[in-house]
Amino acid sequence: MQIFVSFAKIGAVLFGGGYAMLPLLEREVVERRGWCKLEDMSDYYAMAQLIPGVIAVNTSMLMGHQLRGVFGTLAAMLGIVLVPFFVLLAYAIAFDYMSELAVLKDAMSGLRPAVAGLMAGVAFTMFNRSRKTPLGLIVALVTVFLALVIGVPAVCLIVGGVVAGIAWFFVKYLRIF
Repeated sequence: MQIFVSFAKIGAVLFGGGYAMLPLLEREVVERRGWCKLEDMSDYYAMAQLIPGVIAVNTSMLMGHQLRGVFGTLAAMLGIVLVPFFVLLAYAIAFDYMSELAVLKDAMSGLRPAVAGLMAGVAFTMFNRSRKTPLGLIVALVTVFLALVIGVPAVCLIVGGVVAGIAWFFVKYLRIF
């Protein structure tokens, strides 16, 4: 529980990207809790950069694993992401509620071309990475088909991808089924 609370406090003030949290993490984990030494922090940062993903999440997961194994990993990861998740959820709900305001409509219409360009760039990059394996190519093409042809909402595709990834892990690596 302490791991979750400590990382939730860091996640609650995590603005400016993952690197902005490093001094906060050092203060909480090294100075306040004494869970590791300052020298160990450099190792965590270096390892977190080797793993794909957000450095704040990766660092917290590595530290949680060192402290309490798998349960520490889950506690640290949930702690670091839950508060920002709920803040973004509240923002999305507020945005949806105020979406009919003329000022907001005008501002958003000005941002649409830039966002569309960014999304197209990310989609192209992700497709190029995923098509290197047969499974990756199949997943990419099925996802594009579901989104653009059938009209499946993005949230459903993301949740479906998470569920499929977890199932794939259990089937392939743990040989549960």
